[in-house]
Amino acid sequence: MKRKNRRILDLMRERYTQWDRDQCLAFILCGEVSVQGETVRDPARTVPEEAEIEVRPVRYVSRGGIKLEHALSRWHLAVAGKVMLDAGASTGGFTDCLLQFGAAHVYAIDVGYNQIHPKFRKDPRVTVMEGTNILEVTTLPQKPHGAVCDLSFRSLRGAASHILSLTAENWLVALVKPQFEGGEDSPGFRGVVRSEESLRRILASLQDDLEKEGVHTEKILESPIRGRGGNREFFFYLTRESRERGFPMYTPSGLK
Repeated sequence: MKRKNRRILDLMRERYTQWDRDQCLAFILCGEVSVQGETVRDPARTVPEEAEIEVRPVRYVSRGGIKLEHALSRWHLAVAGKVMLDAGASTGGFTDCLLQFGAAHVYAIDVGYNQIHPKFRKDPRVTVMEGTNILEVTTLPQKPHGAVCDLSFRSLRGAASHILSLTAENWLVALVKPQFEGGEDSPGFRGVVRSEESLRRILASLQDDLEKEGVHTEKILESPIRGRGGNREFFFYLTRESRERGFPMYTPSGLK
């Protein structure tokens, strides 16, 4: 008898009745579902009806959580009990990390729609603000103590100062993606910045420009995970108050 094939999403809804359709869909899209040992990310993928399906929820809803955890831990930043702002929240990896580190509330803001993991829509600790340009936000119901951001496809220039102005403690942990900060000297460049010289120039130039905007780079840390295209990424700890830096300003040795 010919084996019957079914859509993976339909099979999951039948087998895992504790989760609704949105949760099942999110697990698939986040790469947390495998069939016969193979990760499946397409909810319309058809598989044998009797196929073995395994759901392996990861610690965070996206790789961003792993990246931010590295920065919070290395810099011993305390967010427990604090109200936080996540600018460029996307799927919610940073938001997830903040909550697991004890944040009392997170404002998850993103210009896009339908990107945030479904679980955050039901979490009273999270205010999801979709279709919202962070640069147009002037106030929030609760003033965040600090902020984190991952502003994909745009520079921190002109944005970091505004985000800091929304916080009570004047600090921001920002993920810097060199390809969006003047990589290869080309407008609209979206490739991989490969040379050490280019990385040095891009990060040093960014620091100088932020300083002119009144934003001080206190610390720099390379992300333990590269971007999906292979680009190296860096965390900047930024403030609006000049103070003795725990780390020196960027130097070539910082990339060794």
